[in-house]
Amino acid sequence: MSLLYELNFYEGHGNKTRESIRGHKLDIEYVFHHAKYKESCSPNWIKSNVSGYALDFDGYSTFIKDKSLDVKGSFTITALIAPRCFEACHGEVSTTIVDQLDKKMKRGFALSLYRHGEVQFELGDGKKIHRLRTIGQLELFKKSLITVTYNEETHMAFIHINSTLEAIGSHTFFSPAKIPLSIGRNHAPFKISDIFTGGMYSGLIDFIKIYDDALSAEIIQKEFFSIKEKLSLDINDIDLDETKLLDDVHRPKYHAIPPQHWMNEPHAPFYYKGKYHLFYQKNASGPYFSNLHWGHWTSDDMVFWKNEKTALFPQKGDLSPSGVWSGSAAIGPKEVPYLFYTSANLAKERNQGVAIARPKHIDDVHLVEWEMANEEAITQTDKQGIPSQFRDPFVWKDEQKEKWYLLIGGGMEGRGPTAWIYTSEDCENWLFKGEFFTVSHSRFPYLGVNWELPVFLPVSDDKGNTKYVFIFMSHFIKESDYQVDTYYYLGDFDKDNLEFVPDSEEPQLMDYGRFKFSGPSGFVDPVTNKSILFSILQGDRTEREEYDAGWAHNAGLPIELYMENNELRMKPLRNLTALREEILLNESNQSLAEINEKLTAVNHKMLEIIVEFEKTEKMVGIEIKKDPTNREKTSLIFEKEHNKVWIDRRKSSLDRDGDRQGGALEIENNLMAHVYIDHSTIECYLNNKKMITSRAYPTLRDSDHVSLIGDGDIKIKSLSVYTLKPIWKNREK
Repeated sequence: MSLLYELNFYEGHGNKTRESIRGHKLDIEYVFHHAKYKESCSPNWIKSNVSGYALDFDGYSTFIKDKSLDVKGSFTITALIAPRCFEACHGEVSTTIVDQLDKKMKRGFALSLYRHGEVQFELGDGKKIHRLRTIGQLELFKKSLITVTYNEETHMAFIHINSTLEAIGSHTFFSPAKIPLSIGRNHAPFKISDIFTGGMYSGLIDFIKIYDDALSAEIIQKEFFSIKEKLSLDINDIDLDETKLLDDVHRPKYHAIPPQHWMNEPHAPFYYKGKYHLFYQKNASGPYFSNLHWGHWTSDDMVFWKNEKTALFPQKGDLSPSGVWSGSAAIGPKEVPYLFYTSANLAKERNQGVAIARPKHIDDVHLVEWEMANEEAITQTDKQGIPSQFRDPFVWKDEQKEKWYLLIGGGMEGRGPTAWIYTSEDCENWLFKGEFFTVSHSRFPYLGVNWELPVFLPVSDDKGNTKYVFIFMSHFIKESDYQVDTYYYLGDFDKDNLEFVPDSEEPQLMDYGRFKFSGPSGFVDPVTNKSILFSILQGDRTEREEYDAGWAHNAGLPIELYMENNELRMKPLRNLTALREEILLNESNQSLAEINEKLTAVNHKMLEIIVEFEKTEKMVGIEIKKDPTNREKTSLIFEKEHNKVWIDRRKSSLDRDGDRQGGALEIENNLMAHVYIDHSTIECYLNNKKMITSRAYPTLRDSDHVSLIGDGDIKIKSLSVYTLKPIWKNREK
């Protein structure tokens, strides 16, 4: 018995590795070898007690190709791996570890992971492909030794996980293939889109060895026990590295954002034993929509966030095999936090329901480990609207008694979008109570066929009067002339009938940025008793740009909602003042021309700007992310004559087309604009009445200047400009 192939990743750095037996020097494919938005770099190499180093495969761009390996007769493949994500959401597909399987000719071999971490061994004999798969699954974020063997004499195949026999295949035959050997990527990958390929391995590989004989169970056990005590792994080593993208010119630095890759809605905020928790839809395989898990952040103040271990992930079985979709959280009986998520099983007609997760360790203030229930708490019935449009539970507790309410978004064929309501006395057993609020699709077609992400929060004024704001996202099952967006109604909660009673028939847009602000979620902060709203700030980029960047989207800044004059108001969370690093300007009662002269010294990618214009009938505004030659700029403009405010992105970037987005803004006196700039993100609060959230991706290096718009003699009552601190920094060594 001898080694045919040994890949140990002993280098510990760089873009190449050497296979020991044949001596081939191999290129490691990686998106940041020639990075577009950051400094070029190599993939992560993680120190290993077993092999010296392990190579980190990012899940969408990292793979290795080698020349064809001459495998004949009996053989064994052994690999030490630590997976970060499984390919759960695309049906009958697998994640490649090592592949020399010619599917067309039905020859060769492949070792891979199936949907939820089952180990899969495939052998082609020239006529068919024999597939052996374990019932047991690997654990995420832990090292496992996989050994697969084929015995030519007995025609038997075996799979061992950590020396335990997990699967046996009989009447198996093998014929070698002459195609290249691939590590981390399938030879016949399935296409998620024109840009992204699925089924690529995400996680660490310590080594891959291939022997020219079928190892015995005794030898397999001996090898495992020789390394068993060295398999410990720090979560920071296996999780995506949040420092990898710190030098990206467009990536936000003081917003909540995943370490790398893709995110969607932040959701399920709650406060527990001094810590704020916020979760988000996460794909650890790449910066594209798929493989929905729950990422997790914690914070002391909702400003400075910490990345935690992935909280929830798709599970084998009938409950949530196709993804763990958005939901919410509540503090339940005996002060136990509950997570309520949308369980997805795309094999069913009504493929969405509500399921629960509870903390494994209630005394852990970070609540890193969660246990997902085995059964759904709520299942959509045939009387509850459109099949498979039943998601995003929002839960809150009654103010006076031990009672919880749950809303879930849906829609009814021929009527319109709706939110259903349930009640519970223990957070586990839920009673259906009917329609909470429904609108007519024929009358309000722009509000969608069904609703996603319902949010229901109390808002109060300074006199103690309270109403409720009902926030939701429109959704269209088929292509529509209308755009998906976030809307709200202000009104009252009829507790007797468990219905929402709006103050007006028509809703209002939550934000004029046209879908840049989306994915709403919120809670009442028990520390301040204020209603706080979270959002996703959409990236507004092409898939090619997101592939090259290695990340997509981030959370918006937390917003405080309140009421004034029976109208909804919104302003940035007061805690955000902790981000202020240096005050660059603090001016008052000067002309616009004088202020602009002082603004010439402002040139920064992370700014907070607060400006109040004296009452004027003329057009005023702010130019941000502007280069000195005026070739690139993004403009926030208010026009009193028509009571309109908009953001103009037609000159935001030299390499893309822009647009104008805005709406009505009625103010009696001065215009007050509170603007946050964080690299590509722009968030504007206007007299606390309206918001415009946007993005800008300038190409010129110096497009970080600021100036005011308007006649030079217009009076500026006040102007403050701050540089802001990043919340993400390099780890201490």
